[in-house]
Amino acid sequence: MRRVYRVGLLTALRVAILAALPGVVAAQEVPPPVVAPAAGVFQEALVTGISLLHDNDGWPHPGNSFKDDNYSAGLEIRLNGRAVRRAGLTRPLEGLDWLTRVDRRHASGSRLFHSAQLFGLAYTPDVLDTDVPQRDDRPFASLVGLAARRTSVHGPASDRVWSSEFAIGVLGLDAARHVQTLLHRTRRWMTGNPTPVDPLGWTNQISDGGEPTALYRVSYERLLAGDGAGQRRKHWQVTGALEGSVGYQTNASAAITARAGVFTSEFWEFTSGIRSAGVGRQQPAAAGGRRWELFAFGLARPRVVAWNALLQGQFRESEHTVRVKRLVGEWEGGAGASVPMGTWHLQAVVQFAQGRTTEFVAPKARLYTWGTIMLMMSRSAGR
Repeated sequence: MRRVYRVGLLTALRVAILAALPGVVAAQEVPPPVVAPAAGVFQEALVTGISLLHDNDGWPHPGNSFKDDNYSAGLEIRLNGRAVRRAGLTRPLEGLDWLTRVDRRHASGSRLFHSAQLFGLAYTPDVLDTDVPQRDDRPFASLVGLAARRTSVHGPASDRVWSSEFAIGVLGLDAARHVQTLLHRTRRWMTGNPTPVDPLGWTNQISDGGEPTALYRVSYERLLAGDGAGQRRKHWQVTGALEGSVGYQTNASAAITARAGVFTSEFWEFTSGIRSAGVGRQQPAAAGGRRWELFAFGLARPRVVAWNALLQGQFRESEHTVRVKRLVGEWEGGAGASVPMGTWHLQAVVQFAQGRTTEFVAPKARLYTWGTIMLMMSRSAGR
């Protein structure tokens, strides 16, 4: 009897100590035994998809001047699946989510997805064939980076989504000059035209020679109207989103997105452009059900900007910088399709109406447009 009393006292003391530590009670109480997931419990597959996205102002779209200026090009390779977390790519993000309490949002979700993106971005002024800084235009700027993202689905109707992302990168590398020069020479060889010319001003780019940088972003998205979650066919959806980021781009935005057509993917799975939140197809196919998709989409997004290192520079002194516009408008429009290929799907998204209003203060400031092509091979994220 005395032994039982002593064990009980020790157990009570242990629980009291854990209760005094904020936020660890649930994590530190007697852990349940490790067992295989029960039927119906979501478990993200090791790899759910890989995609390639390419933004370019040379893709056919309304307003295309084929001058290769402003947002010149962007490239992203994206991997979705549990392998991202297993490789440790989300550890810095998990630490930031703990500090901001976003991890509590993810922990309360019914499903949690992971993705990683290797990306590159390049921006140029209007005049490329001179090494003299263009003081009346935007500066040359480039960014190469790696990002990890966590996306959790919430609500009985799976109509709310939280996403967080941490990116590290380098501003001002010479890679953008080499890639742009190669593309311009290839285009001249293919067309026989003397344009586009080789860019000569990359030595004036933001943080020329390289400077480390980082960004932390959190977003919330909700289904506002239309067909809800599930494997049944959907025909239209309207969603709203809020987003905030701190780092090389410090800003806040709100967005309204609409999608219409014939599709089965959920709104949080849809990928429309570089640095967007899509996590790939997640739902398993219904037995005997068709899984092809065809839809059109549109987006409108106002953004309030506090800092943009790709225009204003960062800590290193840059040859040329400009002041940013505090309020920027963005829009997207295009079409997507998906076809089944066994247990996998091939998805293609083409954006032919995408742009941004003037984002800096200078005589040559203007709105600009570009196009996007995305190809993704994906499969069910649960098993």
